[in-house]
Amino acid sequence: MNSITKPLIYLLLLSASFPLFAAPPKDAAKVELEIKNKTSFPLQVFQGQWRRVVLPGDRLQTQDYKNATITISTSTSTPDAAIRFVTLSNAKGCKAQTCMLITGN
Repeated sequence: MNSITKPLIYLLLLSASFPLFAAPPKDAAKVELEIKNKTSFPLQVFQGQWRRVVLPGDRLQTQDYKNATITISTSTSTPDAAIRFVTLSNAKGCKAQTCMLITGN
């Protein structure tokens, strides 16, 4: 080998390894959760540093729930405002990877 081909071989080997590190693993994909309020009262959704209110009939898409826990509560303290069922689904109308349907009353 002459002095030019040796550096070219090293350069080719180095550039061939870049595609291995360029693509993120499939597990690193952002996981989204859509929360649908099927109650007659507003719900409060807490995740990390933020709080959102989901009105009856509305939907909310949350961030990656693997890194920040999601907490859901009723906004009012009346006995009628209670969460009865929580359904985790992959429904056709869901715009996220997973849907959480919250029903009450």
